[in-house]
Amino acid sequence: MRQVPYPGPRTTLVIFSLVFTAMVTAGAVLLSIDDPVYLKLLIEDAGPVQLVGQVAIFIAFGLACLFAITDGQRRVAYTQLSYLLMFYALREADYHYKVSEHAKATQFKRFFSHELIPLSSKLFLATIVILFLVVLYRYLRTQRPVFIAALRDGLPWALCALAWSGVFFLSQAVDQIPVFHNVTGQVFEEIFESSAEVLALLAMILFRAQLRAPAIMPGRQAA
Repeated sequence: MRQVPYPGPRTTLVIFSLVFTAMVTAGAVLLSIDDPVYLKLLIEDAGPVQLVGQVAIFIAFGLACLFAITDGQRRVAYTQLSYLLMFYALREADYHYKVSEHAKATQFKRFFSHELIPLSSKLFLATIVILFLVVLYRYLRTQRPVFIAALRDGLPWALCALAWSGVFFLSQAVDQIPVFHNVTGQVFEEIFESSAEVLALLAMILFRAQLRAPAIMPGRQAA
């Protein structure tokens, strides 16, 4: 059996168009600002660009916790997802900076090799990371067939999750490519990161909406 995409293709197209338009508009507005100090304020931790994404991902985390309690059929999956989203939210909020006063002097990937960060802090964060990897493995192992089937049926939540992975990859690529290590590159990186977090929230919302759609037998056309 396959599922009817819900919402329909037109509504899904509108949703993706709005997200894409918001990304382009935000980029155009930010890049038109001549004052580099003001621009930095807009895109740094306390600025509105990152705030939009952080609010979105914390809402997604809250929804995952709520559904872990109320949705008995998917309780295990939502419990795993809630932990993954918690890690995602804390990482994007640079929680590792709070673990040690020296953490701000290094990137996350160099945190464990920094000689001034206490071993206890490294072990604490390592425990969180290891648990994240274990939960991620278990979650992907059980949910990968569901996701592949949903993509095959063109379900909006799966398309949104796929878009999230693409935008998230772009944000990480921009962060790693030296040519983008400037204010312009940081604008693109923060817009991509924030947009990815919004897409993660949309994927969760669209998944719940999809539960309202009826299943149809193979070979039949969706109404």
